[in-house]
Amino acid sequence: MEIQLIFTQNNKLKIQIINNQYVHGDFKICFSLVYSIQDISGANISKKVGRYYEIYSQEDEIFLTLQEPRIGSYNLSCGPEGLFVLDKNDHKVECKIIPLKFENPIDPIVYKDEKDKIFDPVIPLPNLLKLEKETIPIKDLNFKIPTDEKNFFDNLKNIFYASNIKFNTSSGYSIVFKRQNLKSEEYKINIKKEFISIEYSDYGGKLYSIITLIQLINFYKTYLPICSIEDKPSLNWRGMHLDCARQFYTIDEIKRLMDYMCYFKLNRFHWHLTDNEAWRVELECYPNLTKVGAFRGYNEIIPPFYGTGYNKTGGYYSRSQILELIEYARDKNIEIMPEIDLPAHSWTLLQVMPELRDSSSNIVSEDVGNYQNNTINPAVEETHKFLKDILDELSEMFSFNIIHVGVDERPKESWEGSPKVIEYMKKNGIGSFDELQDEYMNTIINILKKSNKLTAAWNEAALPPHNDIGSAGSAGKIDKSCIIFAWEHPDVGIMSAKKGFKTVLCPGHKTYFDMAHNNSTYERGICWAATIEVKDVFDWQPLRDFENEDLKNVLGIQGQLWSETITNKDFFDEMINPRLATLAEIAWCSKAKRPWSQFRSSLLHNLDFLSKLGWNFHNF
Repeated sequence: MEIQLIFTQNNKLKIQIINNQYVHGDFKICFSLVYSIQDISGANISKKVGRYYEIYSQEDEIFLTLQEPRIGSYNLSCGPEGLFVLDKNDHKVECKIIPLKFENPIDPIVYKDEKDKIFDPVIPLPNLLKLEKETIPIKDLNFKIPTDEKNFFDNLKNIFYASNIKFNTSSGYSIVFKRQNLKSEEYKINIKKEFISIEYSDYGGKLYSIITLIQLINFYKTYLPICSIEDKPSLNWRGMHLDCARQFYTIDEIKRLMDYMCYFKLNRFHWHLTDNEAWRVELECYPNLTKVGAFRGYNEIIPPFYGTGYNKTGGYYSRSQILELIEYARDKNIEIMPEIDLPAHSWTLLQVMPELRDSSSNIVSEDVGNYQNNTINPAVEETHKFLKDILDELSEMFSFNIIHVGVDERPKESWEGSPKVIEYMKKNGIGSFDELQDEYMNTIINILKKSNKLTAAWNEAALPPHNDIGSAGSAGKIDKSCIIFAWEHPDVGIMSAKKGFKTVLCPGHKTYFDMAHNNSTYERGICWAATIEVKDVFDWQPLRDFENEDLKNVLGIQGQLWSETITNKDFFDEMINPRLATLAEIAWCSKAKRPWSQFRSSLLHNLDFLSKLGWNFHNF
């Protein structure tokens, strides 16, 4: 059997069955999509969980009408992923999948080659860089370092090994460190005839001075200009989020991303560990969460979402791996904030622990991703014990003082049909379901405070939802110590800061790197928020519309990679690189402070070095 996948001229997804040796109805086709099926002809749907489907064909041609993207066209991420065929005995049928075609293809974008001959090669752009005409020859790229700094430089080997730079204790052009009374992550470099002088006050400043030096050396090669550099970040939170629930990334793959982050002076890693599709963090208090919830496949309790396919696949992070990654991140000046996405986005959790729902509920709720009954119930006694157990263990495991608890996209009707919720609300004088969410959030905040942790959450934890997608939000009664990650729209960040919440700006319109770059059918990614080119990130001025008195509540900005479309790890690099490098420029400087042509020239140079480290990149 062969299956041809085609987006037709009228934007239908056609599944064409070729060389079929089976009777229709005696086999089923299983796959996942990033857009929901709105209508189907030529087959019937026998199973649907989220956007995983099993269909029985009635004809050789099946036509699917999918949700329409905001740009009106589909791309390479929009076809069936992880497709397999089973006969009536549930045995796999040998099947050749012919790659996705488009009857109305949209050509790739041709980018202008805008470059400058003279540009600052460092990303992010330093606050002050004063270059002299005189240069110093660097023989064999040898730099002499103090003996007691050997371990410090060894921690950076993954970042500079491809450049032939040698930091050693016996010979070369000397680097001298001086600890001074500077701000956090601030540094100063003076390249003189005799030696390089570096001033810093903390580990971050010391590290970033060497990152800047590495970028200069990679550009100037065997000589360095006499110069002085003074530099510090505009924003304290310069982050990157990775969704490890939709797809599993190994510890080594995450370390590789952290090397990239360090090279561009990003200092926060937001680790999205649970969602509807998986539970990835091993907890001693509930070992079945990973034994069952970390793996997917046709014969597993968790079906093969987002391209997983027939066989059992997946993984989780053990306590020892987490501690290893925390130590690795610390060497790169990166703090790790874990996220456990609750109370919604919990479909997998509830397959393992159904006692966290009210089984007497008479309403079936469904979230924006088509997951039914995916929300834990705050009125159930087991929920209170569960929350305390997992938050206490996470607090003990993760050294960073912030834990993210999700709170996004809770379906409005998620608690409506629960007799236990109605009774709980009457008993505690709670007047609405949004107030109940606030009470739930304050419970979590108080649990974490006892472990000297702060709570973080998506913007629906503190505000009404900005987008009308059937989700609920806050009644405005949560503790102001909660840190808000404003994702739905740029205006949400302004509103959060005005209400007095410390806020991280991460609007989908600029920072969601699962968005397609443009509307070409040959791109990958989705586009509910926007299409995002590299220059769109560069042009973003995140603080522009804030009033001065509200800026004190802006902690910083953060990029996100949600992983529904990363059905092959080969897609990872081009979704991140170089949009994340560009976001790093904005995070450090708060807005672009050089022309696009100069930044693009610097970016091209640095991407040439990153390619030696194995990074691919999207054109721009």
